Amino acid sequence: MGSTRDITKGKNTTKGVKVLVITSNYPRKNALNNGVFIHQQVKALQQLGVDCHVLTYHNWYPPFGLHKYHQYWRDGYDAHSVYFEEYEGVKIYAVPMFVRMPSRFFKEGYLDRAVRSLLRFVKKTPALHNADWLYAHFLTDNAYIASRVKDQLNLKIAAIARGDDVHAWPEQNPALQAHFPLVFEKVDLLMANSRNLGNDAQKWMEPGKERNVEVVYNGIEHSRFRPVNGNDERREIRSQFKMAENMKYLTCVATPIVLKGWVELLEAVKLLGGDFGGWQLLMVAPRRLGPDALDLEEMGKQMGISDRLYYMGSLSPDELARLLRASDAFVLSSYNEGMANSLLEAMASGLPCIATEVGGHNEVIAHGVDGLLVQPKTITELAAAIKTIVSDGDLRKQLGENARNRMITFGDYRQNSAKLKALLEQYSK
Repeated sequence: MGSTRDITKGKNTTKGVKVLVITSNYPRKNALNNGVFIHQQVKALQQLGVDCHVLTYHNWYPPFGLHKYHQYWRDGYDAHSVYFEEYEGVKIYAVPMFVRMPSRFFKEGYLDRAVRSLLRFVKKTPALHNADWLYAHFLTDNAYIASRVKDQLNLKIAAIARGDDVHAWPEQNPALQAHFPLVFEKVDLLMANSRNLGNDAQKWMEPGKERNVEVVYNGIEHSRFRPVNGNDERREIRSQFKMAENMKYLTCVATPIVLKGWVELLEAVKLLGGDFGGWQLLMVAPRRLGPDALDLEEMGKQMGISDRLYYMGSLSPDELARLLRASDAFVLSSYNEGMANSLLEAMASGLPCIATEVGGHNEVIAHGVDGLLVQPKTITELAAAIKTIVSDGDLRKQLGENARNRMITFGDYRQNSAKLKALLEQYSK
C-alpha cells in the first residue's frame, strides 16, 4: 500500500500502487510486436494488482479532415489511427502534442512539446490523478521527460534502461548525453533490463554521484514460446509458413538496421558457401522506412546469396512463437543490446542460439552450454559459430535443451514483474 498525492487537490489517500507508464514503444494495430516486452510486463503488473495506465504520444491534429493540409497534422493523424485505446486489458492514452507554428518563431523540440503536453494531459484527465509513479522506458528520452515534470506532478519516477539507450543513442547524438545528469538526479528507482547494461549506465554518472541500478529482466512467456511438440506440429507450422520440409532454417528476428548486425550476418552466410548447404537464413524483419533501413532482400541479391535467404517480414507474437518452434537454430548478431527479447524467446523455444556477447547475453548464455557467444562485428567468428551449429546435430539438440532449461530458471513475465512491484513498494517508503 502506498501513500499517494492528489495532483489536482493536494489531498493524501491510501490505496494500491498506481503507475503511469510513459513509453513511445508499445503495440499498435499495425505493429503488434512493437514494445511487446513492455506490454507483457505492464500486463503482468496489472494482474498483480498494480493500477497501470500507458501514455504514448502523437502530434495534435485538427478535426473535420483538416489534418490533410499540414505534414505535422498528417503524421499525428496517422499515428493516432493505429493506437489501441485498450490492449489485452491495459488502458492506453494517446497524448496529443500541439506543434506551435510557424516553427521559425517557436524553437521547440520534440521533448519540449512532450513535457508541455504530458503535464497538461495528466492534469486534465481524472483517470490519471492520484498516481504514485511515473514509469519511464528508456533513460535518454522518456525518463528525461518524466524528470522535467516530476516536481509539477509531485510523483516518484521509476526508469529503466534498455538496449541502445546507454550505448548507440548517446554516442551518436551527444545532445542526449546532457540528459543523464537530470535523469540520475530526479529518478527515484533506477533500473536496467540486464546487469551489464546497468553497469554501462553507471559509466555515464558523474564521479562521486554514482548510484545503484536495480536489475529487472524482461521475463519470458514459457507457455507461448516453447519447443515444438513432435514432427506433426513441425510439419503443420512449416506448411502454414510455406517452409520447405527438407530444409533447415537458421532464424534471425531483428529490425532491419545496421546496428542489428545484418551486414555481418549476410556476409557470414556468403563466406560459408557450401558449408551452409541444406540451410536457409530465415529473416523476420518488419518493413522499415527511414534513412537507416536496410533492404535485406536487395542486399542478398547483390551478394549472390538469395537462394540461401528466406525473407519472412513482420509477424504477430503468436505467429512468431509458431515460427520459432518450426526453426532449427537462431542467430542474433547485433552490436548493442540490453537483453534481446528475441533471444530469450528463441531460447525458450528450445533452439540452439548464437548471439553476440553484448548487453546481458552472457547473463543467460554460458558459451558452449546454453548457446554460442561471438564478438560483434566479427564476420569470421560469426561464420565459424554458424558452421559449428549447422554441422553438428547432436550439439544443436543439447544446446536447445539447455537453453529451454535456462529460460525456465530465468523466470516468466509474472515472476519478474513481481520483482518490479516489490521495488516500487520498497522505494515508495
